[in-house]
Amino acid sequence: MKKNGKLLVEQVLSEGDLLAQQQVDFYDSYIVKANDVLYGLLAELMRYSDQVLGSDYKLEILSKMRSTLSTKHHIKVQKNTPDLTIIVKYVVRTNRKNAHVYARVLDMAYRQDVMADELEDFIRQNGGIDRIRESNVNLEGVQKRKSEDEGRAKLVKALLNIKAETPMAEFRIPGEWTSQVHDSHGVGSFLYPICAIVDGIYKVVGIVPMDYEFEEQILKRVIVDIGSKGSYSEIEKQQFAKAKEMISPAYQLKIQEERDRVDEQRRAKKLTLQPLPIAA
Repeated sequence: MKKNGKLLVEQVLSEGDLLAQQQVDFYDSYIVKANDVLYGLLAELMRYSDQVLGSDYKLEILSKMRSTLSTKHHIKVQKNTPDLTIIVKYVVRTNRKNAHVYARVLDMAYRQDVMADELEDFIRQNGGIDRIRESNVNLEGVQKRKSEDEGRAKLVKALLNIKAETPMAEFRIPGEWTSQVHDSHGVGSFLYPICAIVDGIYKVVGIVPMDYEFEEQILKRVIVDIGSKGSYSEIEKQQFAKAKEMISPAYQLKIQEERDRVDEQRRAKKLTLQPLPIAA
């Protein structure tokens, strides 16, 4: 390479080095400082939230915030909007996206018992606001899927109990095997016979002890089998409807009230059977 060419290369590289330093200076002077200021503002916002949430007049304050957001700033707040989100929206107001993100950050901090004085370090240690928001979103997604899976499992368990009223087949275990079967009971809701098919006949050769993990696997398989069906009979539709009713909060409350009533009757009956104390 000629001397002039080497000088040209060095000049281009020097210009690149200068731009690189300018990028570093910009990041340190503006981005980092801006984040420091923002984290400090969020810490103040958390202190303000502590004040509102801990106030004896919290309901009145939140009600006024809702009204102000709606009438003055045209920001709608749903009936089920969390209190913390209302407070953040009241402060941030015009920038709805930022309000949403900041509320997530503060929510995660509260759930991890972070104090306002610790918030700035908490944000930095967790990779900044965007990283916290992403992890919070991922956590919510996992929790939502878990809740949905638990809901489907409850529905299938209720459905299987209903189907037991009209089983595919039924039989009694021979007396000499009864104790062995009872000993196999674990923490699950169902027994799982091991069957061998011989000439079209299902021959039960054993029963697998139950536990939550195994039952969860079986229920997942049943869910897949049910979901793969193209159509359902009227009886199956009725069974689904009954199963949904059985797992509903209203039905569970009714059952609990009935249990409480029976327990109260049993206690009352027990008291009446107790001998009266003999007067001295």
